[in-house]
Amino acid sequence: MVRYRLDTLTFLVTILFTAVVNSIPTPPQRLVVRDETTDRLSERKGGVFFKDGQQTACGMAFLTNNAALVTADCFDFVGGKVDRSTIYRVYTSRAFTKTTEGFDLRDIIVHPDYNPETKANNVAAVTYNLGEKLTWEMDTAIDPGTWEARVYSQRHIKNMTGLIWDYPEYTTEDKIEQDDACSDLSPIFSENTDKFACTSILATPLMTNSTACKIPYPVLYAQMGDELYQAGLYSHSVVKGGDNLCDNDEVRSYYTLIGNYLAFAEAALNKKFTYHSNDNSSTPQSDSNYSMKNAPRIVVDGTVMLSGDFYNPKAVVIVSATSADGASIITGTEVKGESAAGDSSGTSKKTTIIAAVCGTIGTLILVASIFFGIRWYRGHVSKVHDPYQAPSAQNVLDEMFVNTDGSRPPPAYKPPGEAPAEEIQNTDAISDSSPTSPRYS
Repeated sequence: MVRYRLDTLTFLVTILFTAVVNSIPTPPQRLVVRDETTDRLSERKGGVFFKDGQQTACGMAFLTNNAALVTADCFDFVGGKVDRSTIYRVYTSRAFTKTTEGFDLRDIIVHPDYNPETKANNVAAVTYNLGEKLTWEMDTAIDPGTWEARVYSQRHIKNMTGLIWDYPEYTTEDKIEQDDACSDLSPIFSENTDKFACTSILATPLMTNSTACKIPYPVLYAQMGDELYQAGLYSHSVVKGGDNLCDNDEVRSYYTLIGNYLAFAEAALNKKFTYHSNDNSSTPQSDSNYSMKNAPRIVVDGTVMLSGDFYNPKAVVIVSATSADGASIITGTEVKGESAAGDSSGTSKKTTIIAAVCGTIGTLILVASIFFGIRWYRGHVSKVHDPYQAPSAQNVLDEMFVNTDGSRPPPAYKPPGEAPAEEIQNTDAISDSSPTSPRYS
């Protein structure tokens, strides 16, 4: 009966503990819907760029199994050169090779005319995986005027232990129309309208714990027929009527069209890369020294330019106009609004965090109390019902067992003073036995 009561208490405690744990709020899980476009994207070899072991929102486009183009803003710079003390790594998706792997970058060659202020020529050519025998190529889209649609996409590794990927998430821009706001907000775009793609589209980040704001998609694909071809890398965004991506009147994001930089990558890496156009006679521009036109100014008054890795607020670069003749540049500073969607949502988020922390602490105290309560109960039971000490032990046995002839079982234990002499001798014999005695043979 005592053991039954103890098992019942343990069962009730288990139910209570499970109910408490299940009541702790968990972050919502993002579901990426699979459809025809996600299948097409999954068939294209994509990747994710890592810095010091952290997944980024940076744009990258694979050219071959050992070469890629990456947004230059995503690298750390010291004295105008890429900081190689930072560990840069790329992970390739499973498309058509059925394998996904991570590789450290070897060569990093930033475009010689890259301007970190205006965002002109915001690309870098890189190599990785030079020892891999498996080879593949990725076509780059050229001739933007022939594209049937633009597809903005993001990729994410949701489980690093098993290298499990989310389905690519995307937004399709079917109608490509002139948007005067693109030129009005970005000086570099207004000077190079055919070298950028511009859009008002933003994405809900796949890494939902990184920011409450919607962010730019890292990569642009061009749809031609039933196929998708990599076409652009995210460069920068310009915000009007605010200073962040959460709260503003207007925002435009700009993508560097990488078809113009294939010649640069070929010369820098001494390799040849492939491309695609609906016009079979068309070829990409072939000048390896190609560079965008300079912009007369960095930003427009009343606007803020943002760029970098939006999964890491400290890696976001902020440029704002301070006067008609200059700009204020802030690097490596947490962006207002990147960790909360406005004051109300920020307060709500803080309240949720405080509630979750208090709930967790309360749960720990409750579990600790239950744990020590069980230990006390077991100790109490052993003291009350110890058959070696309690005189009522025989009564307990009498209640639990009754022989068929109506007699009671013998006492479980008798103190040495009450035991017959022969029982004491047998006890001594057992205590002197060893593994070599006949008892163990």
